[in-house]
Amino acid sequence: MLRRVAISLAAALLGGMLLATVGAAPAGAVTLNPVADTYVDGSSPSSTFGTRIYMRTDNSPELRAYLRFDVQGAGPTAVLRFFAETGNTIGVDVRTVSDNTWGELSTNFTNAPAVGPVIASTGPITAGTWQQVNVSGVGNGLVSFALTSTSDTATRFTSKEGANKPQLVTPAPGSPSPYVVSHVSGSTYQAVGANGNTITGSLKSVVQNAATDVDDFPNPVVQFTAGTFDLGSDFFKFNELHNVAFVGAGMNSTIIQNNNSTAADTEPFNFTGAFDVTVSDLTVSASGTPRSTSDALDFDKGNRVLVERVKITASRGRAIVFDGKNSNWTSVENTVRDCVIDGVPGDGIEFLASSNNVVEGCTITNTGLHGIQLVKSSTTAAQPNKKSNDNIIRNNVIDEAGQDGVNVGSSDRNQITGNTITNSADVTPGRDGIRVSSSDSITCDDNVVSNNSANDNQSPKTQKYGLNIGSSLCNRTVVGPGNNFTNPGNLTGAFRDLGTGTIFQ
Repeated sequence: MLRRVAISLAAALLGGMLLATVGAAPAGAVTLNPVADTYVDGSSPSSTFGTRIYMRTDNSPELRAYLRFDVQGAGPTAVLRFFAETGNTIGVDVRTVSDNTWGELSTNFTNAPAVGPVIASTGPITAGTWQQVNVSGVGNGLVSFALTSTSDTATRFTSKEGANKPQLVTPAPGSPSPYVVSHVSGSTYQAVGANGNTITGSLKSVVQNAATDVDDFPNPVVQFTAGTFDLGSDFFKFNELHNVAFVGAGMNSTIIQNNNSTAADTEPFNFTGAFDVTVSDLTVSASGTPRSTSDALDFDKGNRVLVERVKITASRGRAIVFDGKNSNWTSVENTVRDCVIDGVPGDGIEFLASSNNVVEGCTITNTGLHGIQLVKSSTTAAQPNKKSNDNIIRNNVIDEAGQDGVNVGSSDRNQITGNTITNSADVTPGRDGIRVSSSDSITCDDNVVSNNSANDNQSPKTQKYGLNIGSSLCNRTVVGPGNNFTNPGNLTGAFRDLGTGTIFQ
């Protein structure tokens, strides 16, 4: 099955007329219109709609659209294009239809042909835009497709009887990567692809559709120009995204921002399933009423993600979180490098049930909770008590964390090395520069703490211990050479050891 690919091509309102600008087809390409199209309606099972100038999709009541093409001389690649007159936040799925005998004027919900598996999906749809999906390998002769949707918003697409007829184009246009995103005016943004495809609309729709478009091409990049990109109260939402790099013009040159105080997650970058994704060279500002799970960058099921040269100046919750706790989720092998985080009310960086990650070269200041936390999932999570193991936290600077500078909770074999930590526990008394501890009777084993400096230079001091191994369930913690924990450099003492079998090197 083809992996999801979608392109939402530009539409502009000019002189009262809606105009769609479509990237040029490749030289020698063949563009076909349907020989038949219609839709069926589950709430009116005997009705036919083959003469309408539009087709419709909906989840409830069920509406399905059908298109048939007479394909001759198809190349190895092909795309299906259709024009969305209205939009929805989920998109539509394109499915195979093996029966090509259905009649445009006789097909209704009762006798409509069965639909096959999903071969492509559009992602969120903006009204007045062309949608394009990869249907390579369609073959020759009569070929049918169905459009379906899990969205409960009824969506209209122009039929062959309308002005913007559906198209099957072969061979497919070349890669649109990189898409260059810029601010046009007001709330209008534009992404221009390397192949000439253009997406115009809200920042959310432009970036989401550009990302979905490039997802199936080599070296997929969504590139922001310098400037401020304002989501308003909205946010980017990406599901099962692969390989895409979101790249700004520089940490201090490109700003992605939103402001939302609703009782819901409103992360500007909100991923559920991020694989080999990159976010780099930009600033994220996610303001609004504090809320513990509304973060700036949220990688649920994030794997092999790179966050590099990213500054976070505001968040409702944590700055960056990687979460692997839910059913069948993994979150592994992520890297956060050379980041700057300041003034967030939650953790600077949190790995929750997430392992084999690296944080290096970051500067984290003035967090409300921990500077960096490595923690197991809760006892009630879908994967209960899943640990954050084998992470490397090295060469970071952490100042004025509200709780611990670095916190390891019921997790194993983590390496905390070469970090400079000062003035922790600025919000919550009794916290430490580095704390290794246990909760819910779950062990924390074989962690390594070496070559760190953890002291307090404030008056009065707030950081209780430079290093606190806070539980007998923390076994075989290695306290390596080069640590600088001093007294009176900390409020109570340099080092506290309640662990079992602590190893001093």
